[in-house]
Amino acid sequence: MPTTVHFVENLKRIDRIIKNRTAGLTHEQSLLQLGFPANCLNWNLGHLLVYRQKILGVIDGVSQPDPAEFAIYGAGSEPLTDGTRALPLPVLLDRLQAISDKIVFALEAMPAARLAEVFDHEDGSTVDDDLFFYLVFHESYHAGQLEILQELALAHS
Repeated sequence: MPTTVHFVENLKRIDRIIKNRTAGLTHEQSLLQLGFPANCLNWNLGHLLVYRQKILGVIDGVSQPDPAEFAIYGAGSEPLTDGTRALPLPVLLDRLQAISDKIVFALEAMPAARLAEVFDHEDGSTVDDDLFFYLVFHESYHAGQLEILQELALAHS
């Protein structure tokens, strides 16, 4: 069973992948769409941002994503093709790092016993369940998409 240390290590690993996959890219490159139903690099990063804000709420009980940003980057949102609606890539990367730092701080301060607490009484999921889903599976899933999106961006440079 993962511990808060495992969650912190995974988050830091994903942060390194994000830095490697976005190094040298422009905002315009982050908006390039693949030739099949998918979403751009900017959307993937914004998606991670809004769900990191959500997961911080699981830990601290108060944090929530901005509803306007969630409308752009949340699950089920339309493909992000309008660059004026997108967060500029440098801003997005800075905010991802800032929320990552907040999550690490919150996880390091969280008592281990909190992992076993029920978070969602409707489905019975625990804090550990939500952290595992979002900080391991979800983060890894979208970080994996960054490789092909980086290649798309580099092909158009």
